[in-house]
Amino acid sequence: MSHAPLFLSCCAAVLWSSRAHAAYLPGDLPGAACALLAVLAVLAAVLMFRRLGHWRRISRLRERELREAREDSSRFRQMIEGTNAVAWEFDAASGQCTYVSPQAEQLLGFPASAWFQPGFWSENLHPEDRSFTLEFFRAQIALGYDHELEYRMQHADGNTVFVRDMRTLHRGAGGRIERVRSLLVNLTVHKATEAALEDSEARFRSTFEQAAVGMAMCSLSGRYTRVNRRYSEICGHSEAELLQSDFRIITDPRDREHTEQMFSHLLETPDRTASLDKRLQRPDGSRVWVHVTASVMRSMRREATQFIEVLEDITLRREAERVLRKSEGQLRTVLSALDEGIVLRDTTGRVLLCNASAAQIYGLSEEDLSLSLLQDKNIHHIWANGRPRELASLPCQKALNNSSPSRDNVCIRQADGSIRWLSMNCEPLLREEDGEVYAVLSTISDITERRRSEDELRLAATVFDNSVEAILIFDADKRILRVNPAFTKATGFRAEEVIGRSGEFLASSRHDEEFQNTVWAAVAECGFWQGEMWNTRKNGSVFPEWLSISAVHDERGATTSFVAEFSDITERKASEARIAYLAHHDPLTALPNRTLLQDRLLQAVARANREQSMVGLLFLDLDRFKTINDSLGHHAGDKLLKKVAERLGSCVRESDTICRQGGDEFIIVLPDLADADAAGRVAEKILNHFTEAFGIDSHSIATTFSIGIAVYPGDGEDPDSLMKNADTAMYHAKESGRSTYRFFTETMNADALERLQLENGLRQALEREEFQLHYQPQVSLSDGRIIGAEALIRWNRPEHGMVPPDRFISIAEESGLIVPIGRWVMREACRQTREWQDAGLPPITMAVNLSALQFRRDDILATVKSVLEESALAPEHLELELTESLLMENAEDVMSKLKQLKAMGVRLSIDDFGTGYSSLAYLKRLEVDRLKIDQSFVRDVPHDSEDAAIVRAVVQLGRSLRLEVIAEGVETLAHVGFLSAENCLIAQGYYYCRPVPAETFGEILSKEFLRPRAIHAA
Repeated sequence: MSHAPLFLSCCAAVLWSSRAHAAYLPGDLPGAACALLAVLAVLAAVLMFRRLGHWRRISRLRERELREAREDSSRFRQMIEGTNAVAWEFDAASGQCTYVSPQAEQLLGFPASAWFQPGFWSENLHPEDRSFTLEFFRAQIALGYDHELEYRMQHADGNTVFVRDMRTLHRGAGGRIERVRSLLVNLTVHKATEAALEDSEARFRSTFEQAAVGMAMCSLSGRYTRVNRRYSEICGHSEAELLQSDFRIITDPRDREHTEQMFSHLLETPDRTASLDKRLQRPDGSRVWVHVTASVMRSMRREATQFIEVLEDITLRREAERVLRKSEGQLRTVLSALDEGIVLRDTTGRVLLCNASAAQIYGLSEEDLSLSLLQDKNIHHIWANGRPRELASLPCQKALNNSSPSRDNVCIRQADGSIRWLSMNCEPLLREEDGEVYAVLSTISDITERRRSEDELRLAATVFDNSVEAILIFDADKRILRVNPAFTKATGFRAEEVIGRSGEFLASSRHDEEFQNTVWAAVAECGFWQGEMWNTRKNGSVFPEWLSISAVHDERGATTSFVAEFSDITERKASEARIAYLAHHDPLTALPNRTLLQDRLLQAVARANREQSMVGLLFLDLDRFKTINDSLGHHAGDKLLKKVAERLGSCVRESDTICRQGGDEFIIVLPDLADADAAGRVAEKILNHFTEAFGIDSHSIATTFSIGIAVYPGDGEDPDSLMKNADTAMYHAKESGRSTYRFFTETMNADALERLQLENGLRQALEREEFQLHYQPQVSLSDGRIIGAEALIRWNRPEHGMVPPDRFISIAEESGLIVPIGRWVMREACRQTREWQDAGLPPITMAVNLSALQFRRDDILATVKSVLEESALAPEHLELELTESLLMENAEDVMSKLKQLKAMGVRLSIDDFGTGYSSLAYLKRLEVDRLKIDQSFVRDVPHDSEDAAIVRAVVQLGRSLRLEVIAEGVETLAHVGFLSAENCLIAQGYYYCRPVPAETFGEILSKEFLRPRAIHAA
């Protein structure tokens, strides 16, 4: 609704009233009084109009905040009421419930209305928990903390309900706690489950410990994790000893494999249990037979977790069986004397008689063999190709079926997977009365070794002929008996050209006779030698080889032959040499790297110490290399580094060492110096040689060095000290204007220490809230109105006072701390700007300097968005000041980020314009709003014609590109006059105001216009 009619009505009323009263005034006074009253009436109406508008804005703002708060509360209640938890709210002072969610009735069985009765919650606490619970919540509220607690309450039916109570305190405008919100989660089922699990564990523990059989648990690797008393008694080991071992330790070696197979079977098959009889060895050396039943425990995902063993002592039973078998001992004694295996089987294949040789051949005990059938789990007959062999094809079965002798070679697979070959001669035994076969007697010989020897000979011949490594076989007199094709390929000699000759003709002249004798002496003594050796090809060329020589002995230990094997390692040696070179040299410039430098510097220092001479260490940093690299690309930068390395080589002696430290840094070691001035002369020579520009890809590039010099022993007695001090001197050379050199002094060391202390202080300054922001107004030259401000950081360091920005900003940049510091500056500046706006002060644009490092490393887009959201500051009131150098780095990435910042509505300006290397073509593409003329150009205008021309050109450039132009460093009336004449519309500097704290700036801003305070006479 418009306020114009109300305003006009008020004015008319006041004017009428003034005229009416004026009629009673004498003389000319009525006219003057009337006019005065009219003016006063208009002013009163204006003030009333403004106040009314202000009240209405405040009213609308409060209504919106109230509406948002109601919406938030509604969404919170809907979210809570959609869960099984009970949400309730009560007054912090009286404890009176003000809200409870519908789930309350399910929790305690009382209707929701009961919760609003005074004392309902405390009365339904479990009697045993009531005192502690009430005291705990009173203490937490008194401390002002959000808190939670688990306790018990009583259900309407008398049962106990376990709950977890999570409480949040809510304060009013004055900070006083007004109400408490609570979220109750029912833990009753959870607690019941825990109790059931504890009861189940107790029952299991009782059963386990009191069992009459041995019981144990072990991990999947076989290590015991739990054993009962009976298990320890059977094994003869204490519980502590068992828990430090696994089942293999107490198992008789003969049964370990079967035990492991049983456990593997449980893991690989769905069988629930497996069992076997085995022997255990006790600490006193005795053996005990046990029957083991094992099962595997699995997780909910059916993954095996551990084994359970049940152990029964069967020693007595086994002993009875041994006595029973003793009656058969005499016959077995006779059979055991035979080398051949004897097996007598009946017509069903059951063993009636067998000897030890047969059991050994089958890889079974006599007992196991006597219990086996012709084809069962212990005896697997297979064909040579590994397929199972049919029962009818076996000699024993043929003799039984045909009633005639049968002989054949048979292959079996033993329980451990090994293969054995047997020669079987089977003779059927006939009954005299009817001539029917009643048994078959088999005579068995193990021919495995004979077959293996035959196979190995064939395999060896195949390997010999197809090996990629050269092989030679010599006789005992070192004459060649045989060579393989790989030898011919490696040396060019055919077999017929070398067989019968001594191997010495292959040796290179690089090895003398003594070396040859040493090799053969080692073979004679150890039976083996291997190492590098040079060999000769048929064409006369030599090559490195890795040679192995082995002696072959007969059964008496006499040497019968030698086997030599070698491989050509030419390529490997070349690779090793290349790797060794790269390990000590920079791959780009071929200069020694830091590793080789350390070695040579250490040697130079040691020699100087012996000879009482000096060693100079020059630390060189290539000036402006980063700018060159960013502008022309890394390829051009690499070319420049190579040419720099070449030119450095012409400036030093051959005995000196030039090292590329990395990036654009080089180090030179100057050994055997007579005096320290010699190092300075070398530095001067280098600087003189680098006055000439380099030609790189049609570009003429001029670059120089900043050089730091440290001299042994005065500046350090070890390489690390020299390196550190030379580096410190180099930084001082940079600070002195570059393209120069500096010798190290103790003053530099103190400066470096101060620099380190400043850096350490900076790392804690943010946490300790030591930073402050001062604000310098930006003023319209046409009317003096404050249109903006620049936020400038100040560091109030405890015990040191205010630290100037020029002392810590560069350190923050180098250490990377500028990123979090810059983030804080932006957040604080936006917060303060919003605070001034909320206080009714005129809106201004807040300018914040953005570091190049912050722009590259920090997610600047996310940071700006977050800061604006937190401060509720409109984007158009934030201006980011960017340097020219930042804009020139990685142009496409910068352009993309600037576009996104502009899309947010943020203003952008180029700070210190004219001091960098801006491309006007590139500037035209940038979406910036303002150019800021550096104070170095403003300081001497209008007296300095060159600075005046630069300022004039920047102003005209900005006007042509439709950009605002602001001049900083305005300190005199002459500055203001010149800038106004050149149509520069905005200024910033001491002429108007120094940077001031937020409180002072707020007072200045409240006046809206600024009266100049020149610090210098015009």
